Amino acid sequence: MTTRTTTAAPPLARLLVAGSGIMMLANSISIPFLAVFLRRELGLEPGTIGFIVGSSVFFAIFAGLVGGSVSDVLGRTPLLLLSLLGVVVSFIGFYLSHSLVSVFVFNATLSLSSSSFGPVAKALLSDLLPQERRVKWFSYQYLAVNIGFSAGPMIGAFTGLSGGRETFLIAAAVYVGYFVLLGSAILLRPSGAAGPTRRTTEESKLFGQVLEGLRGSFRALATDRTLLCLIIAGLLLEAVHSKISGVLAQHLSLGFEDGVKILSYLLTTNAVTVVLFQLLASRISQRLEPVRSIVLGGLLMFGGMAGFGLSGQAWQFIVAMVVFSIGETFIIPAEFAIIDRIAPEDRRGSYFGAQTIAQLGGFVGPFAGGLILAWYGGTAMFFVLGSFALFSVLIYLVVGRRIPGLTRREEHTARKETVSHEQA
Repeated sequence: MTTRTTTAAPPLARLLVAGSGIMMLANSISIPFLAVFLRRELGLEPGTIGFIVGSSVFFAIFAGLVGGSVSDVLGRTPLLLLSLLGVVVSFIGFYLSHSLVSVFVFNATLSLSSSSFGPVAKALLSDLLPQERRVKWFSYQYLAVNIGFSAGPMIGAFTGLSGGRETFLIAAAVYVGYFVLLGSAILLRPSGAAGPTRRTTEESKLFGQVLEGLRGSFRALATDRTLLCLIIAGLLLEAVHSKISGVLAQHLSLGFEDGVKILSYLLTTNAVTVVLFQLLASRISQRLEPVRSIVLGGLLMFGGMAGFGLSGQAWQFIVAMVVFSIGETFIIPAEFAIIDRIAPEDRRGSYFGAQTIAQLGGFVGPFAGGLILAWYGGTAMFFVLGSFALFSVLIYLVVGRRIPGLTRREEHTARKETVSHEQA
């Protein structure tokens, strides 16, 4: 009887996890090839394409910062369903778009909707499950996302859909199906089993807390030079890897007849490499301090970008992507570890909130890359963007020396001093 009581909610939890894979499948068939669509269908120039692809980052940051808090006011499930409808409208809008303005608008609504869904879905999953089972289910969700991202590009390429208008209609249809499934599951759920409901009496208080959190993040940036340097370094790394699919799509759509297929191979290679290498990378990172992990990851990412710039055949691009993806696996967890190390106990939320500003690199990369591609060509684009990783590595090496406990030499010295004091 106890087991049945504690597992009453998992049907909705399972649907949320499966839905993560379904949505990523639909996204990976369409969104990574947006640059191809903009070039082929609308005839836009690389700089303009980079601006549109990168601009989604601004809306994603805003939605990520406030989405979870807004769900505490409106309730989890209404915001989830509203976000799904926003995605459907955006995909249909892409299908109907023939102008720069309409593409920009629907790209913004897509970014707002999809970025709102992610944190709210995680919050709802936490509401549905006991604490001791959450980590396991979050790992299932991560696996589902990577399976969807691995399969989507290949399906799109081999069916001839990638980069075409029909892709957006198919993605919209997938989201409509998931909207119906999720809506039905919510209607049939046990009473009170889907997280907090709307709370009107606390709206002003909650939004005040959200604004205070934003102020706290900017205050941390203004008062802590070390944090500011780390955010700049993180932004440079984001410029390299955050929107790599858009950068590759522009390059491959200009000079390669089978560019769409090569791009699909690369996206699948990226997802598979990250999944397969993640465990080994985490074990290696445990033996290194965070700065050295980032140095290793940054050098590998530069090597991958240089490889892209020098590649002329599919297998060469794939090898470069493997190197690039391995570099990614070292960087992301190490960045969080360093921020955690410097954050005061009572301001940790503000420091991690400030770190989201580094996501602006997702705009810098595609936009700068598009301009360089138009003026100097693909090889120059990859080497210049790759050099951002080198500059970032240099910042981490300089700033890391000022952070106590980040080098094994410091830890070893501190340990020796502790032992000598105990012996005395």
